[in-house]
Amino acid sequence: MKKIFYTSLIFFFLFSNVNAGSRFGDLTELRDDRMRGKDNQWVRPHPGPFVWNNIEKEKGVFSWDKADQYVTYAQNHNQNTIATIWPYSNWEQKSCKRKKGRSPFGKHFAKYLSKPCSMENYKLFLSALVDRYDGDGSNDMPGLTKPIIYWEIMNEPEFKMFFKGTEDDFVEIFNFSSELIKLKQKDAVIIMAGAAGMFPESKKFWKSALPKIKDNFDIANMHHITPPDGKCDKDFWVGEFSELLQSLNINKPIWVTEAMTGKCKVIPSYINAFVSGAEVIIDVGVNAPGMKMSKSSRKKLNNFIQEVDRFKSVKLISKKKAEFILKDGSTKIIDF
Repeated sequence: MKKIFYTSLIFFFLFSNVNAGSRFGDLTELRDDRMRGKDNQWVRPHPGPFVWNNIEKEKGVFSWDKADQYVTYAQNHNQNTIATIWPYSNWEQKSCKRKKGRSPFGKHFAKYLSKPCSMENYKLFLSALVDRYDGDGSNDMPGLTKPIIYWEIMNEPEFKMFFKGTEDDFVEIFNFSSELIKLKQKDAVIIMAGAAGMFPESKKFWKSALPKIKDNFDIANMHHITPPDGKCDKDFWVGEFSELLQSLNINKPIWVTEAMTGKCKVIPSYINAFVSGAEVIIDVGVNAPGMKMSKSSRKKLNNFIQEVDRFKSVKLISKKKAEFILKDGSTKIIDF
């Protein structure tokens, strides 16, 4: 209990003076009208339209229709987009005879999941992508009013279903991408590729990889996806992830960009994650694969979001009671 209160006090002091934006968001998929996210919150299209293979299907020929559709919808609904960059293109990886991967996204994704054959080819794509959505007035998407600032480079690279390469390959792609984005867009915020939980294999990968990329990301990124049996962690692994970061002398904000509650109770899970140090939590969405949140739990979550969103700080005041300081300075006590 002392440890929980100590962590909550740290979180309170860290956030007591910030200008808090939304603390919540959703994974989105425009083809599903239940998965388009909420107005004025975060959205993380997944896998999203920022896949090299979907934008540049053949060398030098760019198709922006799908990506523009997502960006236009987000700006029309005042959503802040987390854009996940996938550095895979079929034509490019065929050029050096890469072996096909096995992605969970099917026909809407690339068939090859390895490191690009040519980082110069990848550079041309990534430069064009950032240039279209950075909002600098040059080569922007027509009608762009809400630029993309938050770029997430890759996703769960420790798992072969998302990246068919070595740790060194990942590190090279990540650092290369981050440096290029920062060069082209000075206010860009780089989000670490989401860690797939704190399972032993994930922890081993990130304990080795994080020191090699720590200077090239601004936000540490955690996922909490439950296995089929619904087994879950009480704070979405944020506490354990925070300890890993601290052990590596990495002091970065923590976001949970995939949150699935499984058998855990929804409000205690969210509160414990915030108290353990999470700044933003992105729900997997009402129709995501895997164990679904019940309708009653979904209602509780939506009510909770309405009550405390954009809070400035949070701390536990007892085992089952949390105090939120809201944006306007008022206090909200949540019993859970």
